[in-house]
Amino acid sequence: MNNKHFIQRGILLGLLLFLLSSALLYAEQIRRQFWVLDQQFATAFAEVGAMLTQNESILPLLNGDEDLAALRKKFPQIVTLQKTTGRALDAARVEPAEGEQYWLYNPWRQIRVLIDPQTVLHGNPRFTHISLHLDGTPPVQSEAFWHWQRQFSQHTQPFTLAASAQPAWGQIPLLPFVLLFLGWAIVTAAAGAIVWQRTQRQHADHRARYYQHARLNTLGEITAGIVHEINQPLTAVQTWIQGAQRQLGQGNPEVVAQALGAALIQTQRINALLTRFREHVAQEEVTLREVDLAECWQHVGNLLEHERTAKHIRVTHDFAPDAKTIQADRLWLEQVLHNLLSNAIQAQQDRPAGWVHITSRAEEGRITLTLTDGGPGFTPEALENAFMPFYSGRKEGIGLGMTLTESLLTRMNGTILLNNAPEGGAQITLQFVRQGSRTYE
Repeated sequence: MNNKHFIQRGILLGLLLFLLSSALLYAEQIRRQFWVLDQQFATAFAEVGAMLTQNESILPLLNGDEDLAALRKKFPQIVTLQKTTGRALDAARVEPAEGEQYWLYNPWRQIRVLIDPQTVLHGNPRFTHISLHLDGTPPVQSEAFWHWQRQFSQHTQPFTLAASAQPAWGQIPLLPFVLLFLGWAIVTAAAGAIVWQRTQRQHADHRARYYQHARLNTLGEITAGIVHEINQPLTAVQTWIQGAQRQLGQGNPEVVAQALGAALIQTQRINALLTRFREHVAQEEVTLREVDLAECWQHVGNLLEHERTAKHIRVTHDFAPDAKTIQADRLWLEQVLHNLLSNAIQAQQDRPAGWVHITSRAEEGRITLTLTDGGPGFTPEALENAFMPFYSGRKEGIGLGMTLTESLLTRMNGTILLNNAPEGGAQITLQFVRQGSRTYE
């Protein structure tokens, strides 16, 4: 590269950086204007809230004979104090008056006061519009760029504070932009392409180290997941083989064949899990596709057939007609449901009969799965720490099931929420994107 091209590229780079930085600086100046106005709106809301609290506090103490001038020295928002007659106790406590003023009634003492909120609101001139509206009355619509709206919690004065403002687009100081231009010019002239290349190499080194750490962390998670996920099917294989040995000694070849077939299914599951873990390590692409919930849930129930029948657990489902499929990876979804169903079965092992029920529903672009059981539910400690690695509510647990479940759901663009059902038992809510697909690497 000759000097001419070097200078041209340096100037072009400097101008590009200046324009980009200027746009960000301009956006930051506008954001600061919004932040100032937002703080002013919060202050106005607090001041109006204090005024409303004063109104509720002073009204029960008035009898209608007070000196209005003396009263307004302490409470300038009170414009008029009047006595009423025959006001029903269940009549409205607030009635709008002229402008933004309103009457506040005390039917027990048969008095009313006229309140003017503008004594507080006029202290915010930077808003294009700011006003107090009775609950149910729509705020005044304006063409302003920013809008604020917030409702008060006072029972007798159900108001909403609304405000709007316009950014001062042309009142941005020029000095920061001049300094920014000079700064980029000095940096471009002093550093040039050599410094830029050196910076790129440093960034490449940082990215390489980051990816290395991320890969190591992923391998650690996968290793822990292997220990947790393979432990359950291996235990089931051992149980089925031991049962087959007993049945073989008792001369029941049909039951032996059934037990060996169940053990074979568990070994095939181990093979599928190891294949998927290998895909994690190799960072192969996995595309989320439509998965039939009923078929997936039935398969998971078959994998845990021995556990649920041995503990007398009844497993049912109710999938809505418009929520029978979700966008997911089938094996990952089976792992998630397998972990949740296994935990539900384990939680009810000391009960004579238990149940697990799963439902689905469609709502606003999402599919929501809700799994409930007849167990004791989550303890407060479990609700707080369930997704922490190595936390387990059982002595024999290694505490990685829920951690892996949350990780798999995140990769499938889903979420999980733990709670206790009102009637008792655990309640787990899973949410998935209803439409579209996502490819995860």
